[in-house]
Amino acid sequence: MSLKSYLSISAGAIMLLTAVPALASSSWPSASLLASGTADNCAAASAQAQDSGHASDAALANCTMAVKLAIGDTARAQVLNNRSVLLYTRGEYDAALNDNTAALKINDRMAEAIVNRGSIYLVQHRAQAAAANFDRALSFNPAHPEKVYFNRALAREDMGDKNGAYADYAEASRLAPQWDQPKREMTRFTTVSQKPIS
Repeated sequence: MSLKSYLSISAGAIMLLTAVPALASSSWPSASLLASGTADNCAAASAQAQDSGHASDAALANCTMAVKLAIGDTARAQVLNNRSVLLYTRGEYDAALNDNTAALKINDRMAEAIVNRGSIYLVQHRAQAAAANFDRALSFNPAHPEKVYFNRALAREDMGDKNGAYADYAEASRLAPQWDQPKREMTRFTTVSQKPIS
C-alpha cells in the first residue's frame, strides 16, 4: 500500500496581492506589497510542490523570506503552513512539523495546518497522532475533506482498524467520486457477511 498522503495549502495570502493597487515601475514596492507578493509566491510554490513532488531551494528561500516579511499573525501562520508543505515534500519532516507547530500556536483552528501535521505524523509512522489530527481537522470543515478522510483511512489501517479504514476510504470516494485512489484502496478489502449473535 502506498503511504502517499496529501497536504493542503493555505491560499489566503494570495488574495492580499490582488487587493493592492499596481504601482508605477519607477517606485519601490511598499512593505505590504513585498510581503504579500512573497507570500503569494510561497503559496504558489507550495501548490507546485504538492503537484510535482519537488521543492526547490529557491522556493524554500522565498518562503523563508515570506515568513520574515509576514504582516500580522494570520499571514505568518499561512506562510509557515505553506513552507511546511515544501519541507514535507523535501522529506524534512521534523522541520515541517516545527513550522506546523508554529502556525498552530498562532491559530490552533487552522484546518490546513492540522491536516498537514497529521500527514507528517503519518509518514513518521505515528498513526494514532495522525488520526487524532485528522479527526480534529474534520471538525473545522477543511477545504478538501476527501483528502482528510483518505489520510485518516491510512492511519486507521496502520493501527489495525480495518472497518474504520474502509469506511473512511468509502467516504473519500463518496466526496470525490472522480478520484480513483480511494476506490483502488477499497478493492483490497474483503467484506464478510455475518449472522447476528443471539
